[in-house]
Amino acid sequence: MTILGALSERLSVRSASDLPRPPGDAPGGSAATELPFAGYDRLDDSQVIRGLSEHSQIELEAVESYERSHQNREPVLDKLRWMRGREPLPGYDALDVEEIVAALGDADLATIKKVRAYERKFANRPAVLEAVVRVHHRSLAGQPASAKPSYQPMSASAMGASVVNSRGDRTERGQP
Repeated sequence: MTILGALSERLSVRSASDLPRPPGDAPGGSAATELPFAGYDRLDDSQVIRGLSEHSQIELEAVESYERSHQNREPVLDKLRWMRGREPLPGYDALDVEEIVAALGDADLATIKKVRAYERKFANRPAVLEAVVRVHHRSLAGQPASAKPSYQPMSASAMGASVVNSRGDRTERGQP
């Protein structure tokens, strides 16, 4: 199963009617008036902040929109700014561990690093992080050995460098 196939299957199961609504709010209201998740208005700043890591980027966007139009709590908005970002793979938040591990098999080094950073910041699932390490090591092992650096430390260049002695003759360092 491809990543996009899994994502479209997941998203088709969940519809807008599945999302919680405040009492008295009719379906079809604007995103800014719908509760981002059940009981949101009853939570204080620290409770909202602690619960944010359990939500996808799409859900965080809904939280931010609702928060800005209602309570506008600065600590919550600060945390949302820190947490919001691009997913390392399309639909990453909707993928389960097996789908992420399968996607890593074809990933390049930059994507592997993005997945690792994103996973550490959000879900921090051991199975995903272990797979990232495995794939990262496999990727590094498949790369050619790096070439000799184009720079030389001062000590290395001084050892093999030629010098001009007091008579004006060019000699190798260490020779009279």
